[in-house]
Amino acid sequence: MPTVLIVGKSNVGKSTLFNRLVGRKKSIVDDAEGVTRDAVSDRVVYYDKEFELVDTCGIFENPDDFFTKKSKENTLKMLKEADLVLFVVDGRNGISSEDFYLADLLRKSSVDVMLIANKVENEKKYLEVEPDIYTLGFGEPLKISSEQGKNIDVLIEKIIDNLENKGYDLKVKEDRKEIIRVSLVGRPNAGKSSLFNSILNTERALVTPIPGTTRDSIDELVDLNGKKYLFIDTAGLRRKSKINYKSIDMYSNVRTVRSIELSDVVVLVVDSVEGITHQDQRIAGIAEKRGKATIVVFNKIDLIKNFKERKREFLEQFEEKLYFINYSPVIFTSAITKAGIDSLIKSIDLVYNSLHHRVPTSAVNAAIQRMMMFTPPPRGLKILYGTQVDIRPPTFLFFTNGRKVPESYQNLIRRTIRENIYPFVGAPIFLKFKSRH
Repeated sequence: MPTVLIVGKSNVGKSTLFNRLVGRKKSIVDDAEGVTRDAVSDRVVYYDKEFELVDTCGIFENPDDFFTKKSKENTLKMLKEADLVLFVVDGRNGISSEDFYLADLLRKSSVDVMLIANKVENEKKYLEVEPDIYTLGFGEPLKISSEQGKNIDVLIEKIIDNLENKGYDLKVKEDRKEIIRVSLVGRPNAGKSSLFNSILNTERALVTPIPGTTRDSIDELVDLNGKKYLFIDTAGLRRKSKINYKSIDMYSNVRTVRSIELSDVVVLVVDSVEGITHQDQRIAGIAEKRGKATIVVFNKIDLIKNFKERKREFLEQFEEKLYFINYSPVIFTSAITKAGIDSLIKSIDLVYNSLHHRVPTSAVNAAIQRMMMFTPPPRGLKILYGTQVDIRPPTFLFFTNGRKVPESYQNLIRRTIRENIYPFVGAPIFLKFKSRH
């Protein structure tokens, strides 16, 4: 699939344009400069055509810190692989030396460029800055307003024409392979981005030892052993008490929860050095309540002395603090040594299959009847029969005489299903009860 890159200096509306084109708020938008640190990508689908769109960080003329230098390096790498670049400039406030610097970089890269003048809500203001925009040397700009949606359809059609003239077939493929959506979640600095890069075997996410580097959820579609996976590296989920309303951290938290909701499999990345915290428990709870398959990863095991002797400690910690998802696989990884990466991929396949597994009604009723012989229901309650009614997550409906089923007995039913019918490794089991007199 061809790739279209959005580039421009900071605060010209690149992320707003990205969100407008993909049709949802995926990239964080804020008035502050340099909010986007990672490249965020998604598919743009327009009627029966599609292409890949990437929102890059702003390229600073003279980056003055580690983040901006690293982000600039990543963007320059992506320029070499792009099929088309949307060069976005400010149609309201005009251009600056940074625009000329970027224009020069684009010319040297020999990439195909489409010049976009954004924020053109006021025609009179735009006419004042238009002559300067022409001096960038990329011809007539397309005037748009990402915020108001002005000329967005025109832009998409021009992108499609450009790519099809290059020989690309943009038609949405009906036989698209099933995609397993996997989000990597955890507290800031648990090593999610490093693990993400180890899986992809490339430096796709910006990795530093400073907590909170990743603000956006970023993703990558990869093919491993003939299967397609969409890996999502999320921003760390911070405690609510440490977040200001409408701050970037608040938006990151919202986006992380949204990424969990859009996933099939949630990989909870725990910092082995610090162990499982209350925040990790909260993240696991969000995934479990939303019916997602879960895997717990103790990362950074290369920093643990005598790890083999201490492995049992980590498993006991898991059983104690994440007992409510104790059906999940536990994997030990090191993004540095690549230890555990293969086991993680195998576990993702396993829990994804569990999430979609169906069991026969006869097996459900045989197991539940045996269970009730050894552990009868509370006085007055009768469970007549049950059946699996759904997947993602596996959901079972039981018909009763109308009496409430205590939580302890519900847990017994779940345990019976796992131990006697199918283990549903990594997948939560949802139960429903319906009265039938």
